[in-house]
Amino acid sequence: MFRAGIGVRGDRSYWRVDWTTLADPGLPLAVWALDTDADPGTGTSVWPGAAGVTSPGGDAFLIVSADGVWLEDAAGSRRDLTARGGRVHVDEQTKSFIAEVPRSALRVNGVFTVRLAAGVADAQGNGFAAAPERDDMRVYNAAFRTATQEGTRAAGPQRATGWNNGAQSAALAGGDISAFALELDWRELARGRVDPHPSPTGFSTRWYVSSVDLGPGLHPDTRQPSGQPPTTAPRVYGQVQPYLVYVPTTYDPEIPAPLTILLHGGGNNHNGFRGAREDHLFGPVCEERGSICLSPLGRGDGTWYVNEAELDVWEAWNRVAAVYALDGTRTTIAGHSMGGVGATRLATNHPDVFAGVGIVSGAGYRNAAGIRDAADDRERVENLAAMSVFLDAGTADIAEGNTRTWAGALEAAGVEHRAHYYAGATHGHFGWLGWREYAAHVGDAQLETAPGAIAFRWDPRENRTDLGIVIDSAYWLDGLVARDAAARWSRVEARSGALDTVVTEPVATAASAVYDGYQTEIRVLERRPVGTVPAADELDLELVNVAAADVDLAAAGLAGREQVRLRVTTDGPTTVRLHGDGAVQRVELEAGTHDILLG
Repeated sequence: MFRAGIGVRGDRSYWRVDWTTLADPGLPLAVWALDTDADPGTGTSVWPGAAGVTSPGGDAFLIVSADGVWLEDAAGSRRDLTARGGRVHVDEQTKSFIAEVPRSALRVNGVFTVRLAAGVADAQGNGFAAAPERDDMRVYNAAFRTATQEGTRAAGPQRATGWNNGAQSAALAGGDISAFALELDWRELARGRVDPHPSPTGFSTRWYVSSVDLGPGLHPDTRQPSGQPPTTAPRVYGQVQPYLVYVPTTYDPEIPAPLTILLHGGGNNHNGFRGAREDHLFGPVCEERGSICLSPLGRGDGTWYVNEAELDVWEAWNRVAAVYALDGTRTTIAGHSMGGVGATRLATNHPDVFAGVGIVSGAGYRNAAGIRDAADDRERVENLAAMSVFLDAGTADIAEGNTRTWAGALEAAGVEHRAHYYAGATHGHFGWLGWREYAAHVGDAQLETAPGAIAFRWDPRENRTDLGIVIDSAYWLDGLVARDAAARWSRVEARSGALDTVVTEPVATAASAVYDGYQTEIRVLERRPVGTVPAADELDLELVNVAAADVDLAAAGLAGREQVRLRVTTDGPTTVRLHGDGAVQRVELEAGTHDILLG
């Protein structure tokens, strides 16, 4: 169950359960336990249908399946409500059961204490079937659990609370679900009282309905990994997808806040950064920076944030942006291990939406086909030249070699960055280690919207137009289309003479410091100004495997100029569209070098 609803209209009450999966409407069973006098001393504590759970004060039980609706009293007497006008609506599209109950059959007045539990229906459709491995375990899910009850820390080696179900697991194992209840005042419901949407600070787990439905359930390797589990296939199917949000206590909806996207590592989920040392991450990265933090599920624990898993990041971001006031110029993305690879992927393919990137113990790139780190993948680092870049790893870390390789590529390309190597730290340490240094480096990084020079490389095969994922823009360049969509690379290098007026040179430095007790090697590359050149009304483009490119002249600082000198070098036919002053000038070019005066 992911949503439950209770309503009243006229002479009927309504009881709704929405399931995350409804592959077979005949499978699930929902039972509502009703303490109709809000007195735990009356009624029974034993649930019907061989549920195997207890809670006090059960005066009536509403049993709902696709086969019908029944009402059982505390003495065990059961009535089939379909004979009295009751019925169940099964909506397979919304995956909902809605029981409609006449008020003549069930009095709905005053205050009820309501509980709800679900499991698999037996052959008659009005009782619980036993779980496959435990005859005494029949209830699978209990509703009306609070975040406080489930706790804020991951508990035990099984990390049960990683799915916010640790308290439920303990309660079901013990057979007592008394703690999970809703106080329902029918008078307030009938009056149409509307409570404000909750806006908690700190942690909350939310869900959204995705634009894609991959079918029911989970990938079979999710629970029982094979020798070679898939590396890119979604693990969690269905349209209902969860995500974690952290809202700092200083958040003011009147003041847009930065957004930090945090991508969990392999073997984890959206709660993967929770745990005993979570304050080492969420403190400096979210609370102290006043940043809202989003950690999406990414469709599972081993998806590498490609294809549907990448879409999950964009869709969860979309939902957060609809609820909170965000400063779009201060969005950063970071991840640990698999999440660091995912952060690299999103930042290099979409540099014009991120102010900074943190690659934490996970440098590398995995493409949409599932291939990891081809030799020339590191050439993508030129895409990061206009953002704040932070990398780290430990000297006892499986990711150290790859991190040093990618940091070396950044240095060779002259791209500004900061890299930390913590002596003796292992891969597992980076669930909490290094995040304060990442936060300090990113700080209040601002999105560069109009760099004077752009170098952007992409793999046209990465586009998933069926999912709405297209790599086609970089700052003031847009509408980028590859000439050969099956080729390894497309690349554009662009320079605006109006903006590119400061001459810089790369300066690399090395230092050492102690962070959290770890002696740390620090390598930094900065680009320092060494001079200037006069502004000029000129635009230079070098295009490789590019069939079309749009240029925003206003963003490039060239709008409204009487004449602009356009110099283009292309390896094949291309169309350049220049947008400015509400008009579009289209230039068709063949392979070669062209020098054109536009006016």
